[in-house]
Amino acid sequence: MQGITTKILDVANYNLSKYLSKSQDLFVPRRIRDSVSSQWENNYKSLKISAIEKQYPQKYQTNFLNYHPDTLEVIKEDYYSINYSDKLPLEKTITVKDVLYVPRYKAFYDLRDGSRINTFKMPGIPKSEQDSQEFKSLYHQSIDPTKIKRIDQKFMYGENISLHYGHFLCESICRLWYLEQAEKLGILVIGQPRKAKSISDLKVSRDFVDEFMTALDLDSEQFLELTRPVILGEVVFPYPSLSFYRREVFACHKLVPELVAQKLLPDKVTQTEQPLYISRTKLKKANRQILGEEQLENILRERGFAIIYPENLTLQEQIYLVNKHKYIVGTWGSSLHTIIFSLSDSKNIFCLSDKDGLFIAFPQFDALKSVNSTYIAAIKSEREDDSHKGQKILDVDAALSGLKESNLL
Repeated sequence: MQGITTKILDVANYNLSKYLSKSQDLFVPRRIRDSVSSQWENNYKSLKISAIEKQYPQKYQTNFLNYHPDTLEVIKEDYYSINYSDKLPLEKTITVKDVLYVPRYKAFYDLRDGSRINTFKMPGIPKSEQDSQEFKSLYHQSIDPTKIKRIDQKFMYGENISLHYGHFLCESICRLWYLEQAEKLGILVIGQPRKAKSISDLKVSRDFVDEFMTALDLDSEQFLELTRPVILGEVVFPYPSLSFYRREVFACHKLVPELVAQKLLPDKVTQTEQPLYISRTKLKKANRQILGEEQLENILRERGFAIIYPENLTLQEQIYLVNKHKYIVGTWGSSLHTIIFSLSDSKNIFCLSDKDGLFIAFPQFDALKSVNSTYIAAIKSEREDDSHKGQKILDVDAALSGLKESNLL
């Protein structure tokens, strides 16, 4: 990189022959730790996204099975309150000149008036945080902008890169749609996906983030984490293409994942009628497993279902399988979000869901991909007063009943 005087964290530019031989370095954004010169040359890649020629059906079917009537009324109200738009959110995207970034607070400030720029995926700064020190305006901070270095170039804000599969597909990529706008910009990220003080602290294994970014041909050097306050000449803040808090999802959220799928899939995938079951029984963390699922898995295997364990598969293999199988079954969780990589307009999802609610990402992805979804109330918490944490239990009979009613058994 020309024009940068940096001391970069070791893991950001290590050399491991295992990956260099395949040109598949681990994806680790540059961490700029010390001084940054005032000269910067943006020489990065923009994405050329060709929309898939086929049109997704505007209408799709959603079924809810085995829910208590009172619960079902609330779930339906939440499900159909999603705001979906097929327009690019360009009008809501803002560009700000003279921006101060303060890593300590993970905050961007507009130097024209000292206000904090809202990068939250919600209408405003949370009320519980508005009075805290890190959320106050620049004039309430002990920061002197005249003593901070300046980079007179244009960047874009790119969220944080999460190693949590679901958060990555929902939130980490929610601003990458802007890369299609033919601007070759450095991408500012908040925090590292891999925290390590040295190479020895880093698990040497590729994961879905590496595969995703490699397919896009995006260099990790394009993604920058600044660890010192710096003034940026201009920053684009793309409007998030998906937001849990706003209950919004834009059609452009699927464009980048579909581009990844086009790059990783063979020319033609022959679809099969064999149902695919995505299992959680091999997860290492016991609290991520669901009691009773192994029993269901054995029954489905005997009935001819294909059984997979996502944590043992590459992203490419998972993308291939969700495109190959017309019917996909799984317990509620991030693995079902792989549907965002589907290039087929004939897809059916059967989610063994929590009896007490439905996470908002599911209706958002249903609207995004126009898939026919069936939600079967079959999972409950071990403790009735603990619906979000603790051990989950699968009601095998309820699951089988729902799958039978859906003509999968």
